[in-house]
This record gives sequence, C-alpha cells and structure tokens, in this order.
Amino acid sequence: MRKTWKAKTGLAVIAALAISTGVLTTPAKAADPVTITIWTFGDVIQRNLVVEYKALHPEVTLSIKKSDLDPLNGTNMVTACTSKTGPDIVAVEVSYSGYWRSYPKCFQDLRQMKTSDANASAGIAAGLSATELKKDYLSWRWEQGVAYDDSVIGIPTDVGGLEVAYRVDLFKKAGLPTDRAAVSKLWPTWEAFIATGQKYMTKLSAADKKAGKGFIDNAGTIYAAIMNQGTEKYYKNDGTDMGKLTYDTNPQVKKAWNTTIKATESGIGTRIGQYTSDWNIGMNKGTFATILAPAWMMDYIKAQAPDTSGKWDIANLPVSGGNQGGTQLTIPSYAKNKQAAYDFLTWYLAPEQELKVFKTYGLFPAASSTYKDPALLNFKDPFFNNAPVGKIYAEGVSKLKPIFEGKLQRAIDQAIGAGLGRVAAKKMTPAKSWAQVLTDLKKVVNN
Repeated sequence: MRKTWKAKTGLAVIAALAISTGVLTTPAKAADPVTITIWTFGDVIQRNLVVEYKALHPEVTLSIKKSDLDPLNGTNMVTACTSKTGPDIVAVEVSYSGYWRSYPKCFQDLRQMKTSDANASAGIAAGLSATELKKDYLSWRWEQGVAYDDSVIGIPTDVGGLEVAYRVDLFKKAGLPTDRAAVSKLWPTWEAFIATGQKYMTKLSAADKKAGKGFIDNAGTIYAAIMNQGTEKYYKNDGTDMGKLTYDTNPQVKKAWNTTIKATESGIGTRIGQYTSDWNIGMNKGTFATILAPAWMMDYIKAQAPDTSGKWDIANLPVSGGNQGGTQLTIPSYAKNKQAAYDFLTWYLAPEQELKVFKTYGLFPAASSTYKDPALLNFKDPFFNNAPVGKIYAEGVSKLKPIFEGKLQRAIDQAIGAGLGRVAAKKMTPAKSWAQVLTDLKKVVNN
C-alpha cells in the first residue's frame, strides 16, 4: 500500500520531467482503497487518532465495531475463530490474554509481518516485524501478547497502572493530610490504608453515614489491586504451555481475599457498584473520598464529574505500584487485509501515538520507551490538582513484575468476585463464601 503524499510527490516529479524532456509519462497509480474492520471495546480505539490516520491515508476506511468486553473476547471471538470469518483487527483485554494465548492458530504471528513504506512520513521505517518493535514496550506487558508457542499475537495499547485518586476537599474536611506526598505516606501497607479509612469514617456525621457515604467507593476493588502486586495469580509457570493451577494454594490469593474482606467488614466502603449511575452521581456529590484508579479512569472521572475539577489528586497505591487493565491489538489469522491492518496497528501503537493518547485520554503508554521522555514525566493534569500523573504512573508500573497469565484467569476472577460480593451483601460468611468459591472453581477448571 502506497501513501497518498508519495503519489502526489510523484506527480510533481513527472510534470517536471515532461517540461524538461518533452516526454509524457503515465502518472503513478493512487493507492488502492481498503477497508480495515476492527472489533474493540471501551475507548481502546480513539476517535481523534482515527481521524488523523484517515488524513494520512484517505484510501483507508476504518470500520469499527464496539462491543462489551466479555461478549467480544468470549463468544464473538470463539465464533469468529471457529468459522474463520471476522475482523482484520481485534482488541484483547489482558484478563483474556491467558485464554487466547492458548490458541495461537487463531492469530497472525506478528513476527512474520513487516511494516510497508506506508507510514514512512510518520517516522515508521519499512521492514519492521514484532521482533524489532519489542524493545519499545514494557517487558511484562509485551509478554501478555506472546502465545504459548512463542508467536507474537498482539502488541500492547496501554498499561492500566493503578494509583489512588482522592478528594482533597474531603480529606481536608476530615482532618487528614492533603499534600499528595503526605497522603501517600498514610498507607505504606493495605492495613494502613484500611486504618486511614476507619479514621476518615469517624469524621463523618450520622447523617453522612446514613446516606451511605464512605472512604472508598467499593472495598471489593482492593482484591485485584493486591493480586497484581504479586508474582503469581492462579497459575504457576511450570514450563508447560498451560501452567499449573495454583488458585487454591497461592498465598497471595488468600491474602488478597482476607484483606478485602477486612476492608469490607470495617465499613470503609460505600458498596456502590462501579460504572453504575449511583457511582457517577457519587463522584459529583462527594459520596466517597478515594477510588483505586487506573490511568484510564482519569478520563472517566473527568467526563462524569466535570464540576469536581481541581478537587481530586493522585497518591501512590499502598505497598508498591499497581495495574488494572490493558489491551493488546491482534490480527486474526483469517483477516482479509493483514498488511493494511499491520500498518495501521504499528502506527497506532507507536510510542508517539501512545504518548499522545495518554495526554489526551489518560490511557498510559505500554511503550516504556516514553518513560524517560520529558513530555511524559513533566505532564501534569489540572483536573487532578496539577498532579504529575505521567511521573506517578510511570514509577508505579515500573515496579511490577511479570505474572503468568493462565487460560481460565477471567473465569476464576469472576468466581472469586462473586464470592466477595456475597460477603459484602451479607448473604454468606467469609468462610462459607470461600468454600463456595472453591466448589464453583472445580466446575470451572473441569469443564
């Protein structure tokens, strides 16, 4: 595929030759039209960058279909792979990466692809495969797009990162420190985080408590935060493609479960479900003072609670850095327009574009080559009290270590989440609910 600018340049040269030599040459053929179909979810594919790519490539049409995450990465992709029909590009969220890494035949091995000269004007050289691109990305995020046969099935769009978004005004009202460094020092451990929450709750009036106000929006979010701070989740890398299931023996699982239960029973959470209308209203009304916020959630908070600008700030997550979410863009093995898809994918995920997306939409770059770039490190967000969010999230994600992602990770997460939900709703004791989780998981792993 040739670029339009190149064709125009060629026409100018041809005209000059015709004048100087008197020889009429046939004009260069314009690039052929192509439609790239993309299956995605959420804000993985940003509209402004689509417009920018269209300006670079008027011959390219991007046909984008957005779906909810679980149907997209579940039934829809299974059906597409089985029938060998579907999109040219599909977004795979990290909670499903372990599953799809088990099915490399469903994807094009990106080590076998090469960039064309289509994006030369954007600084992307021709002839680059995933092997050459790897050095630009955070190593543990890159691995989430590597199949168990070592083929590269996806390149990372972003790394979720995870820090604590807190309301400066509500902390001040409760007599807590408001400076982000001082706030970070309040909770070197998760136990200290819970204790800070309990202190905050003592400052609430009886009316506030009756109205359901709390320190954190939902204590259940602590579970995933703790799990991602370990080196192992539900599988152990034993040298096999699938790994060894360890959800019932890994101490990190019970640590995350017990700490989340403690936070829930301490009463520091509002028990409002995230991404519900009540959650959105709560952001505006000051119903909760903290949210465990991945970088991409900053844009969500801005959109849902625009009048709270300047009232929020970002502090460090307890213990160490954190992560929640992240996506890989993949090219299915049955894609009809692989080269055009690869050229778009490598342009869209280039460090320059990932940095641009972060500064505009808050999705933190998986391209670690940007982590020393002053444009990232010096980036401050006025909405979050001019917090140096680039520096904060870069330091956080750099502290994490690789975790082996297993095939049934999403299903295990959902079963444990349901167990925590039963306790929060006071439908079961923690012990009975954990026993139910183990029973449910036996069915999951034996299916």
